[in-house]
Amino acid sequence: MTSTTFLNDDERYAASIAALGAGPARLRRFLEGYEPRAAWDALARGRHPADPEARYRSKARPALVDAVEARCAGRGIGVRILGRSGYPATLAADHEAPGVLFTLGDPSFIDSRPRVAIVGTRSATPYGLSVASELGAALSEAGVVVISGLARGIDSAGHAGVLAASQGAPPVAVIGTALDAPARQAERQLQQGVAQTGAVLSERAPGSTGTPVWLFAVRSRIMAALAHVVVVVECHRKGGSLNTVKCAVDRGVAVAAVPGSVRSSASMGCNALLVDGAVPVRDVGDVIAAVELAIAGRSEILPPRSPDRAPFVRGGTAHGAEGSARALNRISARTLDALDHDPASLDAIVGRCALPLTDVALALEQLAAAGLASGAGGWWSRQGR
Repeated sequence: MTSTTFLNDDERYAASIAALGAGPARLRRFLEGYEPRAAWDALARGRHPADPEARYRSKARPALVDAVEARCAGRGIGVRILGRSGYPATLAADHEAPGVLFTLGDPSFIDSRPRVAIVGTRSATPYGLSVASELGAALSEAGVVVISGLARGIDSAGHAGVLAASQGAPPVAVIGTALDAPARQAERQLQQGVAQTGAVLSERAPGSTGTPVWLFAVRSRIMAALAHVVVVVECHRKGGSLNTVKCAVDRGVAVAAVPGSVRSSASMGCNALLVDGAVPVRDVGDVIAAVELAIAGRSEILPPRSPDRAPFVRGGTAHGAEGSARALNRISARTLDALDHDPASLDAIVGRCALPLTDVALALEQLAAAGLASGAGGWWSRQGR
């Protein structure tokens, strides 16, 4: 596949605008109200209202468009544009969503699964590394997507645990550098492993050189926006992981922490978080319980539903995925009403339905066959309307 056909026209120009080096907020303004090609042309002419001083005019040259596409083609890097199909809906809903997202792997699984971010210090202790690895493996095997930043230490240990699991949910990495940036061999191998089984995300255009320190801080907002729960495994009193915690708190995302020795500086940040009210994590069960509570808390803001309401029908026929379903019996209808588009465990659905486990399990299988529900790794979500 040649570089001239790897990306479509919108992707080519959106990626090239991202390569101009603007910050996340300015990049979103460059694209707001414009098709990518029109935004590029306005910047190249020095007439874009978001660039009143025409500071980016000299950078917006045709050679950059060709160079960026060639780099994407050479590494198989996808381009996702905010507001377009293929962009994770969970991230698109965030008020600071990247205008352009570069991806290795297919991120389409992200929205349909429960998600936990594992973060922590680069200078981790053997205790922290083993806990992060064990949590990563156990969460993945439980059907939970593990999100981290691929930094050495806790982040890498969490994803190494995911990749070591025999079967499980695909992982997601969010990095502060470009996807084609040079990396140490161990980091490169881990990134390749995550990309092959899940997805690696970056808002830095391929070919970008240098990484401003602030990029790692703003990268944290993406991890927090994607996660149902953020788990801090080890963190110093003023560790960088607290940036992710702050982003999570700002977004109403639950924060959990692994307790550590009061004599270990690597656990001082975690222990302080626990004193401040973070969810204590003793094992993977604590994390899964926090995920279930987080998802249930989000569903509470949805309009109330009648337990015995029939599927959405207009004019006597079901719409969307429900068009393939036969009339549901009372148990199946009640189970469908207990489902949301946010995934939930079987135990959580049984609790919502107040029905026997076997009845709910059978109803879920019937709903899945009808295209009304989707199950992955023991977690279930509503499909269609």
